[in-house]
Amino acid sequence: MIKLLVPAGLLGLALAAAGCARSPEAEPPATSVVRAAPSTLAPPPASLDPGVSSWRVFASVPGGYRLRYPPGWRAKESTGSGGPVLSLLPPKGFGISVLATWTAPPEADAANLPNTRCQSVRVGGLEGSRCLDTVSMVVSTTLQGRERWYVLTTSLRRPAAAGEYDRVLASFRLS
Repeated sequence: MIKLLVPAGLLGLALAAAGCARSPEAEPPATSVVRAAPSTLAPPPASLDPGVSSWRVFASVPGGYRLRYPPGWRAKESTGSGGPVLSLLPPKGFGISVLATWTAPPEADAANLPNTRCQSVRVGGLEGSRCLDTVSMVVSTTLQGRERWYVLTTSLRRPAAAGEYDRVLASFRLS
């Protein structure tokens, strides 16, 4: 399971480093949010759906955030070279990784990345971007916090992963 999360997490970091971060030239007006089709790049719902309130809460002291994750999943936090890394592991299938890093992803024009679609998002009061690699089907959301960047990544190869990822992402808040 961890062997599957590591490549997905690394791919998400590569996407962020390659320029999925918000570009000043492509920045929409402060009041607009770009929306896309569900299960691909749709921003998380504005409020948590009622089912999520029964999910367990994970609070990362070194990462400075908290979120909810599905029952039956395991949460494992470790220290990576870029900062704390959380792996949310389901009983089977693809999990979700969360990296809290002090290194800002480089700004670039995401429209020039092959096989990648990105859009601006706002999650838990944080601005960022959500990118989908249409070949690997890895979705990565990069959020800019007060002092850190947060990168949440998963694979959409398992149909249920999109809904779980969206709900975990919607519950993400700074501590």
